[in-house]
Amino acid sequence: MGRGTLTPQEEELKKLISNNIRQKIKEKGVSQAEFARKAGIPPTTLSGYIKGVTRPNAGNLQKISDSLGILKSDIDPSYKKGYSLEEWQSKQEQTSTVAEIVEVSKSLNDIRQEKVLSFAKNEKKDQEKESTKIVALKNGEQNQTVDLADLVDDSKVDWDKWVSFDGKPLTDEIKNAMKLALGKRLEDKDK
Repeated sequence: MGRGTLTPQEEELKKLISNNIRQKIKEKGVSQAEFARKAGIPPTTLSGYIKGVTRPNAGNLQKISDSLGILKSDIDPSYKKGYSLEEWQSKQEQTSTVAEIVEVSKSLNDIRQEKVLSFAKNEKKDQEKESTKIVALKNGEQNQTVDLADLVDDSKVDWDKWVSFDGKPLTDEIKNAMKLALGKRLEDKDK
């Protein structure tokens, strides 16, 4: 993409930031000019952000968020801790897939919509089943699938055959940490 050309996700982020700034200023009950003075940003610059013409730089975003008493990430979600623009874009692409599914489904008759819903529910069940299974490393010639509940029971798992990613045997400390983490996941799942 050439300089100045934004991806659809970047355009969408700019619109979101614009809407967030507009909404937060409206909630404060002040005019844009009044808010610009309070934030120490030229009114034309703030207007550009609100119209979605430009995206605030980090400094101005900080001034805006400080003046509103909120976090930068409340205005620009790409500022969430450990959340990059690329991750935000990926989430938007996933969201657009869901939006496309919804749009296509709307055009279907009731019977076909029920089929789509049933299919989606079955896919969700399958996904949940898969997430409760862990594929263990090869045990001799045989691959072994282990249920999470079995991993917290020493009589059902030979932990000495398990190795870390670098191929070294697991230490007792790591084995116990894994059992605790898996046990906690099972407790959460049962709630």
